[in-house]
Amino acid sequence: MIYVREQPDSDFASLPHGRYDIVTKDTLQKFPKDILQTVLERSDFEFIEFVEGELTTVEVRRTDNLIKVLLGDELVLVHIEFQVGDSTDLEMARRNVGYLGRCYERYGLPIFSHVIYLRSNAGQNDPGGYRQDVPNYRFIVEYKVIRLIQLDGQSVFDEQNAGLMPFAPLMQPPVGMERLQWAIQCNERTKTLSLPTDIRSNLLVSQWVMSGLIHPHQAIADFIKEGIVQESSVYQHLVETAGEEYYQRGARQSTIRDLFAVLEFRFAGRDVQVLRPELENIKDLERLQELHNEALRAENFEAFTHILGMNNGSE
Repeated sequence: MIYVREQPDSDFASLPHGRYDIVTKDTLQKFPKDILQTVLERSDFEFIEFVEGELTTVEVRRTDNLIKVLLGDELVLVHIEFQVGDSTDLEMARRNVGYLGRCYERYGLPIFSHVIYLRSNAGQNDPGGYRQDVPNYRFIVEYKVIRLIQLDGQSVFDEQNAGLMPFAPLMQPPVGMERLQWAIQCNERTKTLSLPTDIRSNLLVSQWVMSGLIHPHQAIADFIKEGIVQESSVYQHLVETAGEEYYQRGARQSTIRDLFAVLEFRFAGRDVQVLRPELENIKDLERLQELHNEALRAENFEAFTHILGMNNGSE
């Protein structure tokens, strides 16, 4: 599930599309106890392990994190999803109910589910679950909605909660302080932390990426210096992922171009361009390559459009 698709600033265009997934997942993997304590609002638990959260569905959800935790003498799953903005393609409650059902089917454990909204205006209308109140058919699923803007940012530094420092600029600033000034203060305070250099550098890079959600690149350019990015495995991951995405985009565009060349040659006189919106909407490179081969084999234009319709699930 990738639902963090907003572009905050043109200067961030060189970063990969899934940059928020990368930094949130890395922070959670590095500081699970810090974040668990915040979402559960308790400290009497024992972190056990991360478990597989990418359940087999039509759509792979990579932003879901599942953690096995011992609460007292009960083993439970803690589910955490980071969400940039409001869900645009499918209502959050419906999507989460479906996912939690698959989690229970696979693991059979109690589930404590949380959706953490990053943007200040996101999540205001999330109902936090679904209730079907029909006698004999009652069905209730609840999850905790956490909006970062409602959390006290100052407490992150007062409590030295390293796992939340990347998110602190998105939280409520001290009274009377502008949000940009708060982000700058968060960055300055994080730089002074007594942490191993690589960990501190990763926190600073993640904090920079998160700050880009609400502030222009020029305003936060000083958040990361050359030395910081060189010492950060998170930054290297971002760069490598961006390179892979660039290659995929180029290969995809080339395949679409070759596909239309075949269609124009084989079915001369037919309006093959009518298929362009549908074909350009296909993101899977392998699928486009298969359609290219089908275009070479198809007996006629109708046969190809039939195959295209079958691949798109219209039949």
